[in-house]
Amino acid sequence: MRTKDQNKVVNIENFVAKSGKAKSPIQLLIKAIARSVNQHKIQYDQLRYVFKAVRQQCELEAPNRGQKLYELPTEDEMSRFFGVIENPVHRLIFEFLDGSGLRVAELCNLEVSRIDFKNNTVFVKEGKGRKDRMTIVGNRLLEKIRLYLDGRKNRYLFESNRHTRFTTRRIEQLCKRYKDLAGIERDITPHTFRHRWNTRLAEGGVSREGREILAGHSKGSATQDIYTHMGVGGMKDEVIAILDKKDQVSR
Repeated sequence: MRTKDQNKVVNIENFVAKSGKAKSPIQLLIKAIARSVNQHKIQYDQLRYVFKAVRQQCELEAPNRGQKLYELPTEDEMSRFFGVIENPVHRLIFEFLDGSGLRVAELCNLEVSRIDFKNNTVFVKEGKGRKDRMTIVGNRLLEKIRLYLDGRKNRYLFESNRHTRFTTRRIEQLCKRYKDLAGIERDITPHTFRHRWNTRLAEGGVSREGREILAGHSKGSATQDIYTHMGVGGMKDEVIAILDKKDQVSR
């Protein structure tokens, strides 16, 4: 690599300590970065900013992989998927992903106390990027959740028989199992349900800005986030109507 102002080669070895155990200078560099991230407790957004600044300073272009359209499963395929699920809890897990737009990790960490049944809202504590947000769920889904929780003393919405929360890996395994049982060749993952939810809202007329707020894609300061949460109420009735209509048709 050459610097902008000097016509000389800059070796990676100059940036990291020598080690006889390392297989390559790149491995040394990665280990050094990992140590620094752990030591200073650097968050994801901060690390992205650092890497972006480095690319700009070194005049490096980020790789352009192109943008591919995500191909959603058909309604027939989703009907087959839900049709092979005999375990009612497993079925409700995927119905909740489908009706809330939560990421699978956010669902695993969702505590029952974060669900506001009166206002049809779910508070996501420290989602992706450690950001809090609020999203909306429909009446039909909430009614299923009420019935499911009746008589249970769950801390987390979905818990195993040992009263531990489901892991992302476990839900991914369940998703693959039921996809295979249904004979669906198309790739279906827990994130597929988030794409379906977003598409459903878009087709129902919810603005891009509104969908970004609910999905946790909006960027802003802490003060702006307060107004963002307040803004959720302005589209609540619209979102509930869209989700309830789709839930009635699909189930």
